[in-house]
Amino acid sequence: MIVVRIIGGLGNQMFQYAAAKALSLETKQKFVLDISGFSQYKLHNYSLQHFNIEANFYKRPNRYIKKLQTIFFKNTKYNEIDFGFNPDVLKLKGDYIFLNGYFQSEKYFLKYEKEIREDFKIISPLKTQTQETINHIEKVNSVSIHIRRGDYLTNPRHNTETEQYYKKAVEIIESKISNPVFFVFSDDIDWVKANMSLNYETNFIDFNDALTNFEDLRLMSACKHNVITNSSFSWWGAWLNDNKDKVVIAPQKWFNDDSNTQDIIPNTWIKI
Repeated sequence: MIVVRIIGGLGNQMFQYAAAKALSLETKQKFVLDISGFSQYKLHNYSLQHFNIEANFYKRPNRYIKKLQTIFFKNTKYNEIDFGFNPDVLKLKGDYIFLNGYFQSEKYFLKYEKEIREDFKIISPLKTQTQETINHIEKVNSVSIHIRRGDYLTNPRHNTETEQYYKKAVEIIESKISNPVFFVFSDDIDWVKANMSLNYETNFIDFNDALTNFEDLRLMSACKHNVITNSSFSWWGAWLNDNKDKVVIAPQKWFNDDSNTQDIIPNTWIKI
């Protein structure tokens, strides 16, 4: 059995799930989600219930059963060291395999892309306004732009966004896409409205919050093209976009440190 620790925001949870699902398919073992960390972690809630997945949850055994498991079964524990892709994860063996990490690379699950895309179809009902916006998105050369502020502003590791990044990204989009229509997402949409001005039709998505952010993810993935920030949330919005001719712009700098992030951005995306 594979036990994966689920923690963090929605994008992180999706990466953790996808890596465990891929290992499950690779080894033909059942996998379960350990969401016990949310009892102490208050920044985000468990959010995978909105997707087309059958979630089985891990129940921690009492100390006697745990001791028996240690004696009679092979227990393998994997703790991610950095953000670089580790191919050995997909070769892990054991009666119980415990995964702890972020697994932020499509390389962990690209072999099972079809299954992952099916699992991440949203099954929760969408607001009327969300569905109306999807209808608009599908009729135009839609481009999502995600701007992350909020907790990033006070986090020196994550606060990599610059005005020049978005300026260059929009220039690339305008050079490649005829009559783009922009759909802008942010956790500080009022600030963005006051500070962003684009040359083409711009729609500021301001009707979702932390409880309905899966609807923003659905909207991003419905767009034909994407400009993402250094966020696993908008990463998934772009990855789930099934337009075969999509243009995805992503930041070259994912963190303001020397973390190994070379495997986060797919090779087909444009890094600036």
